[in-house]
Amino acid sequence: MDVWLTWVILGLTLMGFEMITPGFVIMWFGVGALVAAFAAYLGFSLTVQLLSFIFTAVVLLACARSLAGKIRGKAKEVKTNYSAMVGKTAIVTQLISAETGLGVVKVLGEEWSALAETGRDIPAGEKVEVVDVTGVRLLVRALTLNTEQNKEGLK
Repeated sequence: MDVWLTWVILGLTLMGFEMITPGFVIMWFGVGALVAAFAAYLGFSLTVQLLSFIFTAVVLLACARSLAGKIRGKAKEVKTNYSAMVGKTAIVTQLISAETGLGVVKVLGEEWSALAETGRDIPAGEKVEVVDVTGVRLLVRALTLNTEQNKEGLK
């Protein structure tokens, strides 16, 4: 059997294995083997064939990793669970007391125990902004400044 045909079989076999592996690595060695097969077909020595195989595989692998890193870097971070709540507007469903600072808010369709950032009553129905998550409580800030308590608190 000709040497170039051996390289072609090796290249196609490696490319076939790529289909059953989770990474995208073996493919480049398969392409390298096909380049080495071309070198063998043109009559180059075994040394040139091996160097073309290694060089092609390494260069393609490095380029693929670089491209994957750029694509991965552009992907927007998706906030999940409680971190998705920060920055959202919530509605107070149970009075947030000035004494305890505790109450209940509804955000993203769920009710959460809330802790007020300021020491004033925040009545039910008022909109608040979720500032942080502390344990199982949301730290909230009132969005409106229309009550006497707010005006007094600003003095």
